Amino acid sequence: MNRQGFDTSTAAPVARMSPVAVPIAFDGLAGYFHPAGGSTAILLLSPWGYEELCSRKSYRMLGEKLAAAGYPCLRFDYPATANSHGDSADLEDKSAWRNSVKRALAELRRLANPDRVVVIGQGIGAGLAATLAEGGEVAGQVLLAPVAQGRAYLRELAAWTAMTQPTFLVKASDGPEGGLMAGGFVLSAATADEIKSINLFKAQLPSGLKTLLVERSGHPGDQKLAGHFTETGLSVETLPFEGYADYVSDPTLSVPPVQTLERIVAWMKASFPADQLELAPGAECTAVSQPLPDVVEEALRFGPDKMFFGVLATPLGKETKTAVVILNSGYDHSIGWARMSVGFARSLAEYGCAVLRMDLAGIGESSYWPNQPAQVLYSDKQLDDVRAAVGFVKERTGADTVILFGRCSGAYLALLAASADERVNAAFLVNSRKLVWDPDEDVDKAIREPIQTLSSYGRKAVDLNTLKRVVSGDINLVSALKKVTRAAKLKADRKLAPVLGNLSRHHRLFKILTNRLKLLKQRGVPLCLVYSDNDRGLLELHNWFGPDRRGLKTYPNIRVEALPDADHNLTPVAARQQMFALLTDFVAHVASSKSSK
Repeated sequence: MNRQGFDTSTAAPVARMSPVAVPIAFDGLAGYFHPAGGSTAILLLSPWGYEELCSRKSYRMLGEKLAAAGYPCLRFDYPATANSHGDSADLEDKSAWRNSVKRALAELRRLANPDRVVVIGQGIGAGLAATLAEGGEVAGQVLLAPVAQGRAYLRELAAWTAMTQPTFLVKASDGPEGGLMAGGFVLSAATADEIKSINLFKAQLPSGLKTLLVERSGHPGDQKLAGHFTETGLSVETLPFEGYADYVSDPTLSVPPVQTLERIVAWMKASFPADQLELAPGAECTAVSQPLPDVVEEALRFGPDKMFFGVLATPLGKETKTAVVILNSGYDHSIGWARMSVGFARSLAEYGCAVLRMDLAGIGESSYWPNQPAQVLYSDKQLDDVRAAVGFVKERTGADTVILFGRCSGAYLALLAASADERVNAAFLVNSRKLVWDPDEDVDKAIREPIQTLSSYGRKAVDLNTLKRVVSGDINLVSALKKVTRAAKLKADRKLAPVLGNLSRHHRLFKILTNRLKLLKQRGVPLCLVYSDNDRGLLELHNWFGPDRRGLKTYPNIRVEALPDADHNLTPVAARQQMFALLTDFVAHVASSKSSK
């Protein structure tokens, strides 16, 4: 029994039917079970790293669609990835991922007791599917954009990392020796070696294995693999991966490939017709685990109709009066960019805090509110999400101090929620893109086409390379001029705000912002604003408080901190370490101030 009163060792029967995935934990692995009554079960193997961050919501949707069609499904996170235990840099077992696939298959059989199993994998998950297919343990496989050769995949990751280095300030060699770093996500030397051993062209697959290959448009590797399967006598069907580019381009801009998902379900129905087993009491399972010696973690669902997914980390055997709620940044699910939220939460729990990292409505593992628009970012409706999280964490942990943590859009929401909910005692904001949102601004357009400063455009206008790109047609001159014109209008509106009053957009938004800040000041709510060097969010401080930030002197509860050598996402490990040091100092200060009152 832990300090909140729930038993960390007693399992409970999983529901046989559920509209959402049931969080489970087994052997240090985090799982998500979609119950259904069919005799054919499905094991879903995810991609890794940046691709997994893009795919989480779509994979959840695929599990829901398959379960609704009568196929019980299990998704899970590989060792030292996402919500599973371990530090990816320290993984030393060269068979860890393959062994986890076998263990997940055994867990699926225990939970669903099926007659047969089909494995569905994307990216590296498709490469790992051969672990089960070669042993004759599955009746079919669906391979989405597969990693057919692990060595080539690692080379592609290194090339992608070099290409994105201006945005994400890391190199592939910034990972552990013999391993790799890609977009902040890390592979240990052992895991890299395990991936190198993947080669679907050498896999000994049973001839009777029903196979669906979901091919990327114009991808020679996918076409080559389809030809190889046919030549070796494998029964293979192909399906175009429609919407793939938009699906994996960016976690925040990812568009779920709904048509492709529905075609996969249709293939399952045709190849393995769904039938119903007699519904029996569900197998026992638990979602409570211990990722660190002094930390208990529970994956759970809460809120109306259990619509929200979250992971609550608490210090083992210790009372805590302080809770931290970690909000999503963009559409990154609850693990955070480069899995940083997992590390922060577990370390804060070691430090003595209760920490809830959650998926807001419509993000990752969480459902939408009824009739909620697809675009949830920068919406006041998200206040209801935070209210539900604050209420849950206070009731579950008994904490009397609640601190909100967010980066980018999550930082904006933390500020908004702190001013709207008196139960929030402090907020820690990292690289907040906005401090106040213009309700007339189009969110989709804004996150796709960020507006730069007028001075930035001025520098580019006289840059020889820029002029050459305009002449060659690489830069759309009309579009560029529109952006320059808009920036000029915003600057003029800001200058004339004292004269125009409510006729000025700047004046109206400044009034909203200052009203919120005044409320926080009156309540004595500490705010910490942290910005990476040259982050575009610094323009917010300039625009609202002046180039010298003189306007901030009105608010003694606000402090501003800088992170050198950091990008917007805090991709470099050193930047995350510096930020966490600021966070723990802030949490200690807030907790100390609260206890002294």
